[in-house]
Amino acid sequence: MNKCGTQAPVWLSLKSESLPVPGESKRLTACATWQVSFGGTKDCCLFRIPITVRNCGEFFVYLLQPTQGCMGYCAEEKLTSLALQPVISPELVQGRVQLKCSYHRPSSRPPPRYVVLWSRLSPAGKKEQIQRDTTLQSFSYVEMNGVNLRLGDTVFCTVTAFSRDVPEPQSLPEESKGFYAGIKFVPESLQIAEDGTEYVLTILSTVPIVCPGHDESCKITLQLSTEDLDSQFPGLSNIALSACRVELPCSGSRCAVATLMVTAVTDFAQDGNRVSRIAAQPVGRRDLLWRAYTPQDVKVMSEMTSKLENPADDMRYDNYKIGTFLLCQSVSREFEVHVRQWDCGGHRSATACNCGVAAREEGDTVVLDTCNGHFWEGRPQLTIKSTEASPHILFPSGAFVRADLSEWGMGVTVRTPGSDFNSTRGLCGLFDGISDNDLNNMPEEHFIEEWRYKAREPQPRRCSLALF
Repeated sequence: MNKCGTQAPVWLSLKSESLPVPGESKRLTACATWQVSFGGTKDCCLFRIPITVRNCGEFFVYLLQPTQGCMGYCAEEKLTSLALQPVISPELVQGRVQLKCSYHRPSSRPPPRYVVLWSRLSPAGKKEQIQRDTTLQSFSYVEMNGVNLRLGDTVFCTVTAFSRDVPEPQSLPEESKGFYAGIKFVPESLQIAEDGTEYVLTILSTVPIVCPGHDESCKITLQLSTEDLDSQFPGLSNIALSACRVELPCSGSRCAVATLMVTAVTDFAQDGNRVSRIAAQPVGRRDLLWRAYTPQDVKVMSEMTSKLENPADDMRYDNYKIGTFLLCQSVSREFEVHVRQWDCGGHRSATACNCGVAAREEGDTVVLDTCNGHFWEGRPQLTIKSTEASPHILFPSGAFVRADLSEWGMGVTVRTPGSDFNSTRGLCGLFDGISDNDLNNMPEEHFIEEWRYKAREPQPRRCSLALF
């Protein structure tokens, strides 16, 4: 009593509350001190007045109510920062994923106590308090249990130092930087050119995973996919990845970092700048924390830089022969596409239709077979029985093979990347933009026979199968 020029000073009570974090406001309670009777006991909070406090970072703004009689609001000198510098880091504690908020301990005597507020960003972008700790230690933990705190959350901790014996704060609240818990892509977006350049995309997990025992297979496996957001042709991606699956081995509280190469498909199409996305999905994780989690996508802007306006050869001819043929092969790298044709005309007409296609790039081979299983014995094959109208294969280079299935057979479309320009051979001819040199000055029948595989001719080697 009898302070701040008034008989009943009004002060801010933080006994069961705390000041708001930077950028937020909070309704708190102000107390008016009064002595009930002369010589009686003094009540430090005889009258309670609701007020609102906003934390503007370096200062606070107060919305105060009018007072009555001899009451007056009391203000002391400005609180200063103690350079607590809180930082959030992940840890595994007794088989559970925890986030640790660490901060510097000031040199004041006696050491202060700390109030640590844990909060996360809501989908609307507002901070939601999830835990409040009072501790004498220079750290505080919060568990990622998949309920109150989940993967995909951005988490903050705000620390305020208090004197041990009095409820008044000793320092301004200090907030940590936001900690994103989950899978991160670095950079978060890419701008690439359609010129064959490979761009590095780094993938990391900011939190560890729980590894039972000494399991050597303790890792995070991510299945990657791409999508052209403004494509008129579903399934035809405008970017290519060096791998469709990555693994992040984990040990203790740390997981390894994976790198991925991203390339714009050089298709010479005058389609302007295109926007694609790279999506990742964890596989093989059944625990509550991971099974419902989907990482944020990476947006990729690819710019058209090719000056070739019409590289297509625009050559057309008919092939009614039965057998297995080399449709397209690159002479500068390991890429080739074979087709198998069977008699689909019967006794009425001599007509051949595609019944199978096999595509290989480097160590990846895919075979789509509707030829009644009549492939030569001993050849590894992948038979796909699908109700989809247009199964398609997309290789890491951007090479694209599409099979349009119908009752009569299969229509096969091949698109090679720009790196194969002027470097192809086969039934599709030379990819060089010239329309009158694809047949090598041969009659059509001789040209077709040149690319037919004979029954006893060794076939190209088959490696691991991969379907995209």
